[in-house]
Amino acid sequence: MINDMWKTLNPLTRLITTFIFFYLFILMVEICIQYFPWSNQSNFLVLKQDVVLTQPWRIAFQIHVLTSSFVLLAGFTQFSQYIRKKFSLVHRYAGWIYIVSTLGFALPSGLILAVYANGGFSTQLCFILLGLLWGISTLIALYFAIRKQWFRHRDWMIRSFALALSALSLRTWKLVLYELQPYIDWLTPIHIYQLEAWLGWTINLLIAEIIIYYINHKRI
Repeated sequence: MINDMWKTLNPLTRLITTFIFFYLFILMVEICIQYFPWSNQSNFLVLKQDVVLTQPWRIAFQIHVLTSSFVLLAGFTQFSQYIRKKFSLVHRYAGWIYIVSTLGFALPSGLILAVYANGGFSTQLCFILLGLLWGISTLIALYFAIRKQWFRHRDWMIRSFALALSALSLRTWKLVLYELQPYIDWLTPIHIYQLEAWLGWTINLLIAEIIIYYINHKRI
């Protein structure tokens, strides 16, 4: 179980990991709040003047930023053994919030945004692949939950949530790459955007597979 792996971490590592997640989650909420009330000149929207007034891009963007925070918070609760055992209804309802928010809102709106992504075909392909893999992994996790195959459900939820966390890791990679930019001549802003887009979810998925292998190996 994930909880077994969590127990192998020392208290300081657990504290730092929890702090980092909640810091990034709060940062994500703050970023989302900046777009409400709506202004065409807010932050990221300055770079999207060619589509910011068009539909369906505008409504997709608003839906995406509004539901992303619900997805992250609901998803995080799914991996707490304490909540799962002591508050099973919270675990179940939060799981449904994650599923509905992902499949009904964040994912469809994200795919629309992917088509108009900056950085050309490479970035558009990146976000479309991310969306498809996120949707597939979430659907499979739901399928195994309905069939009460809890270990398989857990594995696919790890994959799904790892992909959902790309919303946070993408911004982390952006900070790292801009720190490296002065030392790498070819690292222009457009290259940074392309790299952060791919690194934001591929590394997450790799880590997810390592975690799944570890907990399944421990169970055997």
